[in-house]
Amino acid sequence: MDWKRKLKDAGILVLIFMIAVIGFSLYTNKGNDNVTADMGSATFPQISFTYNGFVINNLSGYAKEMNIPAMRDTVTPVTGQRLDGTIEAYDNKIDDARYIIYSLDGREKLKEGKLDRQGDGFAVDLEGVGIAEERVLELILSTGKDRSVRFYTRIADAANVSMAESLDYIRNFHEKAMGKVEGAGVGVAIEPDETMDNTDFRHVTINSNYDHVSWGALEPMVEKGERWNIKEISGDSVSVQLEYRVRCKGEENESDVYQVKEFFRVNHIAGAQKTYLLDYDRTMEQIFDPSKHVLNERGIVLGIVPQNVPCMVSGDGTAVSFVAANELWNYNRDADEISQVFSFADVENSDVRNMGSDYSIKLLKIDKKGNTIFAVCGYMSRGVHEGEVGVAVYYYDAGKNSVEEKVFVSSSRSYGNAVLELGRMVYYSLDRNMLYVMLDGTLYEYDVKWGISEPLAEELENTQYVISGDGSMAAWQDGGELNAASRIVILDFESGDERTVECGEGECIRPLGFVKKDFVYGIARTEDTGRTVSGETTVPMYKIEILNSKNQVVKTYQVDGLYVLDAVFDDNMITLNRAVKEGDSYTGTAPDYITNNEEKEKSNIYTEVYVTDLKETQVRLAFEDGIRDKSPKILRPKQIAANSPKTASFDESSDSGRFFVYGYGELRGIFDKAGEAIRSANEYRGVVVDANQTCIWARGSKRQQHMVVGKEEAIRSMEDRLKKKDAPIDIVKELNDGRYLDLSGCSAGDLLYLLDQNIPVIGMLDAQNAVILIGYYENSVTYINVESGEQLVAPVEMIDQMTSGSGNIYIG
Repeated sequence: MDWKRKLKDAGILVLIFMIAVIGFSLYTNKGNDNVTADMGSATFPQISFTYNGFVINNLSGYAKEMNIPAMRDTVTPVTGQRLDGTIEAYDNKIDDARYIIYSLDGREKLKEGKLDRQGDGFAVDLEGVGIAEERVLELILSTGKDRSVRFYTRIADAANVSMAESLDYIRNFHEKAMGKVEGAGVGVAIEPDETMDNTDFRHVTINSNYDHVSWGALEPMVEKGERWNIKEISGDSVSVQLEYRVRCKGEENESDVYQVKEFFRVNHIAGAQKTYLLDYDRTMEQIFDPSKHVLNERGIVLGIVPQNVPCMVSGDGTAVSFVAANELWNYNRDADEISQVFSFADVENSDVRNMGSDYSIKLLKIDKKGNTIFAVCGYMSRGVHEGEVGVAVYYYDAGKNSVEEKVFVSSSRSYGNAVLELGRMVYYSLDRNMLYVMLDGTLYEYDVKWGISEPLAEELENTQYVISGDGSMAAWQDGGELNAASRIVILDFESGDERTVECGEGECIRPLGFVKKDFVYGIARTEDTGRTVSGETTVPMYKIEILNSKNQVVKTYQVDGLYVLDAVFDDNMITLNRAVKEGDSYTGTAPDYITNNEEKEKSNIYTEVYVTDLKETQVRLAFEDGIRDKSPKILRPKQIAANSPKTASFDESSDSGRFFVYGYGELRGIFDKAGEAIRSANEYRGVVVDANQTCIWARGSKRQQHMVVGKEEAIRSMEDRLKKKDAPIDIVKELNDGRYLDLSGCSAGDLLYLLDQNIPVIGMLDAQNAVILIGYYENSVTYINVESGEQLVAPVEMIDQMTSGSGNIYIG
């Protein structure tokens, strides 16, 4: 019958289709055991705390035990001997729940036990812990199958900071600013500065005008609520960061969605029943949504995003990969396709576990076809590495519409460390299947195929190596200390080619940096060894040379009687910090500059800034010859899931001797010198801590006046030895068991916090003469003139003028 014949034909077609699908799958996976799949949903539980009706510090879980001193992301306020929280289990069954309380440096375990659980709630018993000092709380949830999920937060006594009033003030400010409520105190609290750029909603501060703080005409509406994170409890002030998504009135579209971070630092005066806004900082970044109008005749409309949005253009100029709101996209004009290459957020943006901003995406390389190598640095909220911190290197194959993880570098430190350290120097060569990582002064070469790592250079100080701007090259001193090495190795990570440059007998050679592919280094004579005004041993460079990729010297800088201490690279300019010799000491003098007049190669795809009435300053990726099709196909590449993904682990040494800058709720920098850290923290109005999490400096956290107490004998010793012309670093090291703070380059005003902590500071007037700072009143400093022995008072500006002869050298 006819229907039987039709059924038979249909069955044959189905069979042919199935064979074709199987055949195609076998072909595309030929030579490996990989299959394509979605990243998968987040599976870990979460923990949050409650304080006076506020839900605070929504903690993400970690898959392994982390480095305690590095876990500084939040601090949870405590009043009394009990801490209350909530477990959001999701689909997990919690078999066991424990806690451990550590000292801030992680060296001492103060208390441990089981959580007191009632339904989803829990309580931590803090009796006997002593929370006058900050502690670190580790919570451990067992979810079966031998899986433990760990959570970390600092805990601190909030009895003296009026926490409830501070949180109420922040909520009121946040809501009234969004609602543009007149007379609600927002306009009175801010400190508008006419010199500020009030044409940009992307970054709004306490110095912005009222219209920008209150969102202009954007009519914001928060979606899925705010996430409240307490970042610092310092003295009588509280720092809080809100994270949320907000929908605003649009231009090309009816509305746009943004990722927002809003930071507050407030101080509540209990006696006056008044709260003061000490600092405010808000950033917003538009979430790219290709289902809306994002293409026009000029290019790709990114909207309100950073002007230096990360992007790379393919060799043939037809494709571009770019990062917007922590998502990686690729647009191919010829194929008329936009691909969401990577995002932790799920398509529906419904899972709060994937909405965090505790990771960043770094573009490593793009080829002429648009295939892109990139790294995801920080906390992995879902996928095969869920709950881990590190750097995952991926390869996006535009032709196959797939993303393949090449290797994962695991870390036990916080996501901020991973972004700033691991993410700063990681490079992957696809052709050679080699990974290069610089970690704690060791440069590793990791063979991804065989899983073998080899250290190429070890125990390097930060000044002993340099990395090129695109991360594809490195140069380091080969053997010897900074002021003794006679040979530098230059390695091209992409090709594996290695070359060297050496100096003459009686000389040493130092790497300084790269200008594109050209390498810059300095040569010093060992006979010129001397000391800086602060007392540091130095071998200043008498000659600077620039070497091209063919190992030819293309430029030499040398001035008789002047020496170069170091160099700072900024785009096409090199700033040479110079010194003159006075006896055995070197004193700073006016800098000089080397400029690169070679024009930057211009791409046919470039970032362009434009301004509109509603959204004001915006960014687009402009195409030189425009875009014709405005409705591209939207692709979401599958991930290639390997049966045994490669994971590399490297030794993480101690952070001893380093200084960490936290500002606006995040780790902003890691420095070897306290002065550099303080100058950086000052920009963010933040704090500086050492490797043990001891606070070294905090913006604004000091009394109105103070005289150093309990250090009278040390001050007399300083005075006596400075009269003998001993080096200030040697003096302070001997008085403090080898420890000292090089505060050079700071202003006297920056040093008041140290005086408030009873740390006297030596200020050098020139190579021979000094003062000792011993106290302050408002903006005046009390100091001892070492030469005369007099105790005098001067404004902070005058102190800086007095020490300008030494280059503002301060040692504490």
